[in-house]
Amino acid sequence: MSTSERILNEARRLFDAAGITVLNGDSILVVGLETSPERDLDDFIRDEKRTFIIRGFELHFQPLLDSMTDHIRGRGLSVEMVGHCGYPQGNELNLKRMAVAAGLGSWGKNAMLLHPHFGQRLRLAALRITGVALDETGSGLDEFEQPLYCGDCTACIDACPLNILEPYYVCDLPACLGSSAWSPDPGKVECCDLCWKACPVGSS
Repeated sequence: MSTSERILNEARRLFDAAGITVLNGDSILVVGLETSPERDLDDFIRDEKRTFIIRGFELHFQPLLDSMTDHIRGRGLSVEMVGHCGYPQGNELNLKRMAVAAGLGSWGKNAMLLHPHFGQRLRLAALRITGVALDETGSGLDEFEQPLYCGDCTACIDACPLNILEPYYVCDLPACLGSSAWSPDPGKVECCDLCWKACPVGSS
């Protein structure tokens, strides 16, 4: 069994989905966990200093990422987490693009990742394995032009309360309630999830 296969098998044991793509000579291991009421990966809070804390990732993702990092280092490879808890900071890396390139799913019309089983409930993190190009699990391309699941469906577009969705594009991203908090006060950050909850792909 090759190094790529061993790493991928371990990643798929720990996470709900995993794939590999190559970027600038480094391998990006993209992993996903399904968010649910029991494992709320959308649990974000602001503290009194308005610091944004990804509490759900710290609780559920971090221990698995630590195990995966140890596994990769045990094979003599150099690896680092992308951002905090595998979650990119700023423009460091677009995880959805990497996930599509790694074959984890396709773009949805609301510009979110669509996984055939988990739909839009998959939350992503990434590890960068530096200086080595492992076997890729997808096309290596970020394919907007070849959506796999949407067809003529417009459920997510119709669900948007601000009418800012066009097929595969958010035409006013700063206005999107899914990327901004409804309340500036300290405590749990409540974000809009109407578009991805309306999606029938991977419905449980």
